[in-house]
Amino acid sequence: MKKLIYILITLACISGYSQEGKEFDLKYKSSKSSSLVQDKNFYLLTAIQNDKAVSQLLENNSVLKSIFNKQQQEIGSKLNSCKDSLSCLISGYQFKEKELKSIEKELQLLMKNKKDLQDFVKNNLRPSGKYENFKNNTDTELLLKAWQVCAQGMNRIMNIYGIGEAPQYATIDSVSYDVKSKFYKGSVFMWSDLLHNKKPKLNTLFFQESLDFSLSLLYMNHRDEVARYESLEEKENKKAIDHIKQINFNAFDYASILILGNGPENYQDRLSAVGKLNIQLGVLEYEAKKVPLIIVSGGHAHPFRAPYCEAIEMKKELIGVYHIPEENILIDPFARHTTTNLRNASRMMFAYQMPTDKKSIVITNVSHSDYVGSPNFNARCIEELGYLPAIILKRLNSTAIEFLPKIESLHQNPIDPLDP
Repeated sequence: MKKLIYILITLACISGYSQEGKEFDLKYKSSKSSSLVQDKNFYLLTAIQNDKAVSQLLENNSVLKSIFNKQQQEIGSKLNSCKDSLSCLISGYQFKEKELKSIEKELQLLMKNKKDLQDFVKNNLRPSGKYENFKNNTDTELLLKAWQVCAQGMNRIMNIYGIGEAPQYATIDSVSYDVKSKFYKGSVFMWSDLLHNKKPKLNTLFFQESLDFSLSLLYMNHRDEVARYESLEEKENKKAIDHIKQINFNAFDYASILILGNGPENYQDRLSAVGKLNIQLGVLEYEAKKVPLIIVSGGHAHPFRAPYCEAIEMKKELIGVYHIPEENILIDPFARHTTTNLRNASRMMFAYQMPTDKKSIVITNVSHSDYVGSPNFNARCIEELGYLPAIILKRLNSTAIEFLPKIESLHQNPIDPLDP
């Protein structure tokens, strides 16, 4: 039965492939804030802040203004009454079910007759690609779903990096400190006091206090992994991106090789033994002249708060040991899981205008490759990302599988704030 479901899902993805990406505009200049961590996790909120008409509309709305004012009062009260209870303090910043329903209802009403908000969804959210998995929804549904995922993301950040709740990948993504210690409790309370009582208020948007607090918790925990190495296009990937324009992809069997990482479990080694094996496997395929490009994928994942970025170290190995030209290497220094290895590589293929209808190869060791090619991997992608980031195709050998990127990979996932 599981095999049948897997086949049906795959066929559905393949049959719909040519219909994807009609509204995403590669040339669209996405909204930006002063925080890359914010932009990569909460694009909707950045876009609202940057759109004067929409931000004023939401700030002046009586229902949303009331939610903002009530939260202000609650946070101020909890700063004085919660003593050293983090859960007590943080609950003042989190969105409750009743508030979420009120916000969604108001956004729905505003979408009926406010052209500024309608145009905002049509001319910003859709072409940005940041909510590409919602592209088949109506404009109102897209806005509501984008807000829901942002609210869930902020609440989750506060649960994990404020209260100490275990994330899905607890060994690598957990809070950096002992949340029961006086040091950490005191730090969080002082940050809350800073944000609430001392920093000037730039706006009165209904989400602003929760957003600022969530981003501060990530900052306090040194969890800026998603912003490191940017801009890739101007730094680590610049030579390869310039070279892509000159490549005749028709001369190769595949568009690229994606080499998956396998991080070390100590703080001394820059690459693990299996990680080096994966590189060797990828080099063999590259030297067979099957592809013009190698993509290496892996961030600061293993061990916990790893000092080295695996993709950076893999690139060094490819250049220093195997003499691969830098212009033939792209890096993804953000991926923390196998799901995002495929997703982030797919994102680069679209962003860097590689031929996305041409198959690529994903390379890794035997046991890892078996997993990537199994129905369990597709099921995990659906569970964690909400979509399939790539279409897994034919197995070439025990360590190599063909795949095609999917446009849904552009979709943000703030539920995993270190690799959204």
